[in-house]
Amino acid sequence: MNRAIDGIIFDIDGTVARGRRVLPGALETLDELRRRRIRFAFFTNDNAHTIEFWVERLGAMGIDAGSGEIVTSALVAAEVMAELHSASPILPVGDVGLLEALRAKDLDLVGFDDADRATAVVMGKDPDFDQQRLAVVCGAIWNGAEFFATNYDPKVPTANGYTPGSGAMVKAVAYATGREPVVTGKPSPWSGQMAMRILGVPPERGVVVGDQLATDIAMGRNAGIGTVLVLTGTADAHDAKSAPREQRPDVVIGSVGDLVPWLDSQLESAPGEGGTHE
Repeated sequence: MNRAIDGIIFDIDGTVARGRRVLPGALETLDELRRRRIRFAFFTNDNAHTIEFWVERLGAMGIDAGSGEIVTSALVAAEVMAELHSASPILPVGDVGLLEALRAKDLDLVGFDDADRATAVVMGKDPDFDQQRLAVVCGAIWNGAEFFATNYDPKVPTANGYTPGSGAMVKAVAYATGREPVVTGKPSPWSGQMAMRILGVPPERGVVVGDQLATDIAMGRNAGIGTVLVLTGTADAHDAKSAPREQRPDVVIGSVGDLVPWLDSQLESAPGEGGTHE
């Protein structure tokens, strides 16, 4: 990319942590970025948990992150709904993280017993999702409600493997209704744009660092942000080379521990910008 970087969006699972364990080199890299005053934020496609949950979870791993340095797909969904459906009855389908984010926008949220009023459905991972809720959500969409989803992730990594993600539930609704949702989280342009607004950095001065081509890297490319793939998660170097253009990273590094040397190489090759962050 050959340019100085002022802001970085980090994926969490597979990039700086795996489950509840921080990955090697992550703490040192984050400390050095703070020393250089390079802004960064953490972006998770999780929509079930609150920002406070993520502050505490990262803190327990030694990662000191403020609430303003965390973006979830629930926050992005709430921003999009406030923009597109500020005065519309909305049926939310999800856990506390999504509900809290939507309520903070003072939107007109309807319950499952009043779903026939909904002109929009926004769906995340719902711990109480069952056959009855499936029927209610599908009914609202069949009645003409617009269909939004926080993300389409089929599974999410855990310390011991994977667990089904929001996409498993969203897919059930999409299959039954024949309607694909508008996805607001990764890899949508909304997600990358919101993260960069939080950082206060223009897209051309930022990068996304993540381990997944279809979400992290695609988000960066969709929002005009530089992309760095780390090989500590789901994708390897062969995947990066063979990926479709919209998922192909600008740079591949071994781990987040290799990020600072790469940043230094960018400063050295950006004319007149060496030492900007020292």
